[in-house]
Amino acid sequence: MLSKTLKTAAGKLFDPLAKGLGKFGIKPNHITISGVALTMYAALLLYDQNIYYAFLVGMIASLFDGADGLVARATKTSSVRGGYLDATLDRYADCIAFSALILCDWVNPLPIESLEFISGQMWAMAAMIGAFQTSYCRAAAERLGVSQEGIGLIERPERWFILGMGLLIGELMGDVETIVTIVVAVLAILGNLTAIQRMNHFWVEAKNE
Repeated sequence: MLSKTLKTAAGKLFDPLAKGLGKFGIKPNHITISGVALTMYAALLLYDQNIYYAFLVGMIASLFDGADGLVARATKTSSVRGGYLDATLDRYADCIAFSALILCDWVNPLPIESLEFISGQMWAMAAMIGAFQTSYCRAAAERLGVSQEGIGLIERPERWFILGMGLLIGELMGDVETIVTIVVAVLAILGNLTAIQRMNHFWVEAKNE
């Protein structure tokens, strides 16, 4: 829900920087590919439980994720191929990050007796499914002529911010396992609720077409 506001604010703030990057010959696709490479490195750090560095690299990767679009708009180099590359590599980044969480030994069941049958890996898988469905619901709707910009509880920027802050807070509190498990469960719930919201939005809007 905050993504549209954040993108507008970031566009005004970083537009001069984006134009400067363009003058140095840095293309949006270069930034997109670099962002995925950084995400892979952050996922490796996360798997090794190197939380501080995983957080730092992950935040830089998130900045790259938004910078490609800013540079494309500021330098008027937006293209269909660039948009396709960005959307495709974003899914790889989602998959890589959540796979690291699934493979980690420290994502555990929630400390709630009635939910202990749900393993940490199951929560991480549900979070990854929610992330993929959030993106796919928008792509499918907009392909059929229904815009879904800003629709839903949580989009990619909010998702990565919540995960990053959860990792940092967990490390500072000395209880990464519990905090990260709670954060992943929250992402699983909010992500899939967002997908449901978008499906409902399309269903209502398409009826009026």
